[in-house]
Amino acid sequence: MKIFFVFTLAFILSGISSAQDCGYYNMSEGMVLRYQNLDAKGKLTGSTRTTCLNVTTVGAATMFKVKSDFTDAKNENASSHEYTMRCEDGKFYLDMQSFIDPKSMEGFKDMEISVDGNDMMYPSGLSAGQTLPDANIKISAGSGGVNIMNMLVTVTNRQVVGTESVTVPAGTFDCYKITYNIETKLMFKVNSTVAEYISMGVGNVKTETFDKKGKLMGSTVLTELKK
Repeated sequence: MKIFFVFTLAFILSGISSAQDCGYYNMSEGMVLRYQNLDAKGKLTGSTRTTCLNVTTVGAATMFKVKSDFTDAKNENASSHEYTMRCEDGKFYLDMQSFIDPKSMEGFKDMEISVDGNDMMYPSGLSAGQTLPDANIKISAGSGGVNIMNMLVTVTNRQVVGTESVTVPAGTFDCYKITYNIETKLMFKVNSTVAEYISMGVGNVKTETFDKKGKLMGSTVLTELKK
């Protein structure tokens, strides 16, 4: 099975502060973000439209229910995925399940699925030289008590590199650049490096993915922000 990672989803939550301050990662109800996914040559490979369905408070946490709609370069083969993120004690927690393209899991929809891992955490403030916590997710699929598939995605070495001005179709933004490594284990091991550009009040503006040799594999850019 070929696994596609939707890096856009790792960084979609952004915008206006709600019940508590989560810094770069917050949403308001009805907020919409649109992204384009590009290959190494800048050719469109797909698009993502992410909508904040509602914002609720559960105990000390602010919960964001989000829906992401995906299409290919021809605006076809649509799929969607709903999930919930949370903000607690001034920290934002990104559900690592959002790293997985729902189409890649369709072959296991009638199986017993178990998910375990540590969410990706973003603090309310960023500074150059800062180190951020690791994250991971393990997904297992089976039937009748027999395990068929195990997938492990591990995010390590998350570093806030510095600040840059970044221009994308949605505009020009002052950003913090964060880099990290991703290791995926399924039938075999795949390693890559990601650079993301985060702007206060906007969230993720641009994401670039590189192979283990440092060659650009693809990117995601913000094309529209509707608050």
